[in-house]
Amino acid sequence: MKLKEVSIQNYRRFLDTSLSLADDVTLLAGANNSGKTSLIELLENILNTAKTEYCVSDIPVALSKEWVDQAYSIFIKHFERNEDREKTIQAIVNDLFCLDAVPGKDKLLVSPTVVKIRVDYEVDEDIRNFADYIMDFDPDQCSIYFEYSFEVTSATFSQSLDKDFEKLRSRYEKLSEERDKITKVGFFKEKILGTYVSSIIEKCYFSDRQFQNKNEMELSHFRKLFNLYNIYAGRPLEDQNIGHSKSISKNVLDLAHQDDAWKAFLGALPDKILQPIEDLGITDIVRKVSVDGLTETISSIAQANGGNTGSIMLDLEISEETISSLINQITHAKYDLEGHYLNETSQGLGYSNMIFILLQLERYKRNIDPFLVNIFIIEEPESHMHPQMQNVFGKFLKKYYQEKKIQGIITTHSSEMVRVTEMKNLRVARPITPFISNIFDFSSFKESVSKDPILDNFYDWFYEIGFSDIVFADRVIIYEGDTERMLIRKLFTLDEFTVLNQLYIAFVQVGGAYAHNYRTLIEFMGIKTLILTDLDYAKSANIESLIRVSETTNATINNFYKVTYPEAKPTVTDLYEWKKNKENILFDGCAYLNYQGEKDGFARTLEEAMLAKYYNLTAFEEKNREDWIKLRNDDELKFTVPQEQGQYTIRDIVEHSSKGKTDFMYSVILNSLTKDMLPDYIEEGLAWLKE
Repeated sequence: MKLKEVSIQNYRRFLDTSLSLADDVTLLAGANNSGKTSLIELLENILNTAKTEYCVSDIPVALSKEWVDQAYSIFIKHFERNEDREKTIQAIVNDLFCLDAVPGKDKLLVSPTVVKIRVDYEVDEDIRNFADYIMDFDPDQCSIYFEYSFEVTSATFSQSLDKDFEKLRSRYEKLSEERDKITKVGFFKEKILGTYVSSIIEKCYFSDRQFQNKNEMELSHFRKLFNLYNIYAGRPLEDQNIGHSKSISKNVLDLAHQDDAWKAFLGALPDKILQPIEDLGITDIVRKVSVDGLTETISSIAQANGGNTGSIMLDLEISEETISSLINQITHAKYDLEGHYLNETSQGLGYSNMIFILLQLERYKRNIDPFLVNIFIIEEPESHMHPQMQNVFGKFLKKYYQEKKIQGIITTHSSEMVRVTEMKNLRVARPITPFISNIFDFSSFKESVSKDPILDNFYDWFYEIGFSDIVFADRVIIYEGDTERMLIRKLFTLDEFTVLNQLYIAFVQVGGAYAHNYRTLIEFMGIKTLILTDLDYAKSANIESLIRVSETTNATINNFYKVTYPEAKPTVTDLYEWKKNKENILFDGCAYLNYQGEKDGFARTLEEAMLAKYYNLTAFEEKNREDWIKLRNDDELKFTVPQEQGQYTIRDIVEHSSKGKTDFMYSVILNSLTKDMLPDYIEEGLAWLKE
């Protein structure tokens, strides 16, 4: 049996999302506070825990605020009537649950947390534990469906309201005080919400695939169908001799305790240890040095108590538990390094973490039950490891899960772990608003791009190069060359771009011929992306009239222009107008494609735009050779002036400096000219990215 899909509604950051699981390892990647831990906690609570402690914080923020704001007026209305306790409780319950069945009136309840689970099995698999829960008898369908929900009933809410009534009344009465009124309203709402949450009960159903025909089942019966084990992110590791947990030593012994030969050995050990101790006369020695000296005193005192105190005897009892405790205390894991024995703390937390995980995996493997759904979860296995070690360990875990036929989930915020995982096994948790996250399933993404061989090949290559950076990014900047990256990196150190410097920005370098391939990914993830590219019209266009009727050779601009105008082949004038109308903001506002415009002096490249901005020239205005040399020397910029006497444009200067673009950008940065030479099209793009 395999856990194939978990759909989640209304839980913390997740309003409505699904997690599909691979048959082996599923990598759930995401930045901090994206919801990874919340999802794992939910799985553990419903599959592994006797009783879930459902809290106010488990309700999505927007839902809890919306409900309590409306419920507040109902509580105020009925407390103002000052009726007796029973009538007030009944009136509040009637209003919230519509017990009076007033036409057109809906219940005022928080949308419940609902988890829908799909379990798949093979046709020839033994499903003895699951057979009673099958509701789909189509021979082509081998799936079983469960629904787990956190619900409120009028009865449970009445009980919670009765229990909290005096506290609610007390907070209501304090509202009449003028001092700190807003705070007191907040306290009252907080208590209302707490009362509601304390009335939530757990229910479980087995269901058909549409989750319309459902039958309730015992929670304990549901949980017995799953064997879930989780290695938490906070693991008991130590890398200093002052610690005494000996986590590796203990886990090695725990693994041994599951072995039948070890159990048999341990069972026979107490008698073998007891015999030599008795032969040495240990009890006689102890009696002589301690007990015999007390005998006369004890006898004298005993006379005052009726003489009923017995003599002190010594006996030795050694049990398996005693032996296990002794072995635990005296066993120390050590590393043999070229004949030198190093203790378990000597290799640092990275190795300790790795060995701890491997021991837990081996322990779990021995407890796999073929008649249950077995799931092994590792939270952030990359902890305390440097990138290369993360990479190697990630490959090992992937291979281990596949070879041992273990199904599991690994959570991570490591680029290296993403890089070594196949795209079809990747799931990404991403915030889409400050309080809402979604899970992006890259198995479906991979399936969609595989229909286009060129696109599929592109993403296979890109996945190994820079894809992992985008997974964790708050924003993405796609650019053409190293000079763009140098310029933007320097800009981020300026005060006006502090907001961007505080975000995780993924820099993706790609030529204009390929940047449009990222459209699929941008639309899929909905990640805010700035695409900076060159206008690249014909070099021979050297006056404004020729420039305006020229066409761009940039494949990305042409491709994205067709999003707005599918049949058109744009001229430079069309592209200037496209920018002016902000039609270059694409895909529901996710992407902003920008390039040199009229305000950039009719430039066609970054370097042309920078020089045009600084010298207040168009790209085709001419200056004589001596003027260019003087400008270069005065400003200490690195660009090449042609050797022959004559009149030269910015385009001529840039063309002659084509092999020294990096030197040019270094001279701009080192002479603190970054802001003064910032082209308008880049400034516009960064301003949009900050929004």
